[in-house]
Amino acid sequence: MFRLIIFIALIYLLYKMIKTFNRLKSERNENLQSKSTTDRGEELVEDPVCHTYIPLSQAYKKEISGKDYYFCSKQCHDKFTRKK
Repeated sequence: MFRLIIFIALIYLLYKMIKTFNRLKSERNENLQSKSTTDRGEELVEDPVCHTYIPLSQAYKKEISGKDYYFCSKQCHDKFTRKK
């Protein structure tokens, strides 16, 4: 009877270890997938006034004379339009 209890306890511990290992493995895979999407980066564009590079999603975009220009701020946009 004592052997049966020890055998059941060992089986239970083995089950818990496998379950924990699978959970950690899936969490690691999720972290790797989310990291790979954020590490790709984003296209940078150059401000024609101050020559600063800004991520495209944060750039101040204006179409001037049919051409797209990207600025780091409204102030740079204003300086650019005053020059032209």
